[in-house]
Amino acid sequence: MTYALAAFAIYLALFLALAWFVPGVIRFGWWQLIHAAYSFKAWHRQRVPATGGVLLVCNHASYIDWMLVWLACPRAVRFVLWSGYYRNPLLRFFLGFVRHRTVRIDNRTSSPHAMSDALDAVSRALDAGEVVLIFPEGRLTRNGQMRPFGRGLEHILKHTTTDVSIVPMCTSGMWGSIFSHKGGRILLRWPENFRRRICVWFGEPLAKTTSVAAVRAAVAEGMADLAIAESGRALLTPQWYVKTSSRWRNMFRIGMIDVSTGSERKVKIGAGLVGAWCLSSWLRPRLTQSSCPVGLWLPTGLGSTLANIAIAFLRRPTVNLNYTASRDAIRSACDQAGLETIITAKRFLAKMPLDVPERIQIIHLEDALGGITRGMKLWRFLAVVLLPNWLLQRLIGTHALQPDDLLTIVFSSGSTGEPKGVMLSQRNIAANGHAFDVGVDLRRSDRMLAALPFFHSFGYTVCLWAPVGVGMMAVYYPDPRAAKEIGELCSKHGCTILLGTATFMRFYLRKCEPTDFQSMRLLICGAEKLPVKLQDEFFEKFKVRPLEGYGCTELSPVASTNLHDVDVSKVRQIANRLGTVGQPIPGVAVKAFHPDTLAPMPPGEAGILGVKGPNVMLGYLNQPEKTREVMRDGWYLTGDCGLVEPDGFIRITGRITRFAKIAGEMVPLEKIEEELLDVMGLQDRMIAVSAVPDEKRGERVIIMYMPEVEPKLNDALKALSSRGLPNLWIPGRRDCYGVESFPTLGTGKLDLKGLSELARTVTAPAGSCAVAAD
Repeated sequence: MTYALAAFAIYLALFLALAWFVPGVIRFGWWQLIHAAYSFKAWHRQRVPATGGVLLVCNHASYIDWMLVWLACPRAVRFVLWSGYYRNPLLRFFLGFVRHRTVRIDNRTSSPHAMSDALDAVSRALDAGEVVLIFPEGRLTRNGQMRPFGRGLEHILKHTTTDVSIVPMCTSGMWGSIFSHKGGRILLRWPENFRRRICVWFGEPLAKTTSVAAVRAAVAEGMADLAIAESGRALLTPQWYVKTSSRWRNMFRIGMIDVSTGSERKVKIGAGLVGAWCLSSWLRPRLTQSSCPVGLWLPTGLGSTLANIAIAFLRRPTVNLNYTASRDAIRSACDQAGLETIITAKRFLAKMPLDVPERIQIIHLEDALGGITRGMKLWRFLAVVLLPNWLLQRLIGTHALQPDDLLTIVFSSGSTGEPKGVMLSQRNIAANGHAFDVGVDLRRSDRMLAALPFFHSFGYTVCLWAPVGVGMMAVYYPDPRAAKEIGELCSKHGCTILLGTATFMRFYLRKCEPTDFQSMRLLICGAEKLPVKLQDEFFEKFKVRPLEGYGCTELSPVASTNLHDVDVSKVRQIANRLGTVGQPIPGVAVKAFHPDTLAPMPPGEAGILGVKGPNVMLGYLNQPEKTREVMRDGWYLTGDCGLVEPDGFIRITGRITRFAKIAGEMVPLEKIEEELLDVMGLQDRMIAVSAVPDEKRGERVIIMYMPEVEPKLNDALKALSSRGLPNLWIPGRRDCYGVESFPTLGTGKLDLKGLSELARTVTAPAGSCAVAAD
């Protein structure tokens, strides 16, 4: 052993000495080291032009990004590195071997000439036909999101005299490594996993006249393209659950607390896996032999969680039926999905009767509890405890799952039209679950209050699969509107994560105690706009700020979210911008398209928002025409209007259906609504704005209001013009109508289709045949 160690030390010393005098040798050493430590792949190396100056523009997640690009690029690369690299003794040692290939920029110098001279050196290298790598963010990301691009990129391109190509590129897999800022100081923590998958992606070359914001957008799109290309390698959600639950460090921890039945039931993580496995075995001979989806008529709770997992183990899709929907909507979902079996519970049926065609078989979970023997539980428990993960996956059957297998069908809320069945694959849910995990930094120590229903994609992905995949504790409660109970549960169990909507936040603001959310780390809202004033009031009372996110069913559903600002190693990264829905989560790109031509809009200009990523749905159930209407070259067109700011934050201006076209001009109804609520100092939904046809101007704006706000209405209308709204947007008093209530969906979200029908009803002449909204 002593001789072997001595021989290795001599070999290493000789190699380093040779590398110092012949720097090309070190590349071979890097290649061996990277391939030994990681699973490494470079995509589209041929996109780097074979000749001429090339500027590689890359995201910056770790201290060894430069090394990955060096190995991946087919041409020799000159690096533009910030002085912070050289402050780490280990990195300074290795950088010494490529000293002749680096341009060092001191980003802390007070001399503008020093920075300018360094950037001019980069321009000269490009004009000489070299390939130069730059990280325009300037510093490593502190939370996994891309930072704004600096002006150095613009300076470099402005001072080049030749036709330089810009190649947008990105790396993936390095966030969370010991060379990144996630989870502690760099190099001073144990790796999360070994042989992690890391990739380098080269995008299509851009002209040197491309704006800095457009280059950043191209890098972001490359990250989405890379996520799509790599999504077939990711653990699918059932596999993720089995792997997490069978780990010794997890299986004996409490994973699920169910309070949906009134009494509290705690289940350990390993026991939950055993229960789901037993249930899948019990269900297998009782389900029809066809591959049609299986329906579930269950509230958010332990039973519905294990039932969804068990059916996924059987490689059968699920349809979580919306128990707040009408009888016709439920029957329509059953018919569209071709359901032959529905799983429910007798206790829930007593509260929420189910009216479906007689052809559908009903299975009660209570029968499963009586039919699962102790022997079934015992041998599966021993298998979970003793067998390696790969063998356990084969026994359960999750090894046979494929990325494009249909996992669930979620019927959209129908807020803007008839509900549609959205088909979400194993790839969709897995990609979105993993991205949400990485993007918001979910932790095993977290405790999520899971109150959102599983018949909505937000609840299905984030409240069902994300907690069991990560291995955190989930506290299940079936009614997110029950503010007092939600607050008490958060306080009792020390919950750190809660998901909801602006409507639910208003309930909590009125009825919860100031100490109820004192343990809360992340409170993320979606489905509807979260007013800044509501955020401020919530923070003032509970000392936790709700964060606004964005998504839709077709996106599995999360596309973006704000996060709390972070301070790491004396560097602050802004992650929450009020009035926006945050930046895209990892592997997702967002772009605005022209409403009429669907041409891509430059960053900062508004249009219809499109989203690309592995989370984009398979399509609408049995509706290929509608699917083609919303898909363009891999982009899903959301129907929401907005813009992507130059630094990546997304600002929503409203749904395309919430615009009125008056005298040829697009008028945003949601903006008028927001201004009225702000003028009156209201938080609750006591005003709603819609539009009705008008013979002279195409459409006219209609305001509907609750009786309590009528005394303030005249003054509020007068105040709108002083806020800069065009007169064309401001309705007269004659276009204001009092109503008793507004139509809402089961989540508390405003029913836009019903609101439009209500507007037509209240404006219809006496004796007409207008149809009132439900």
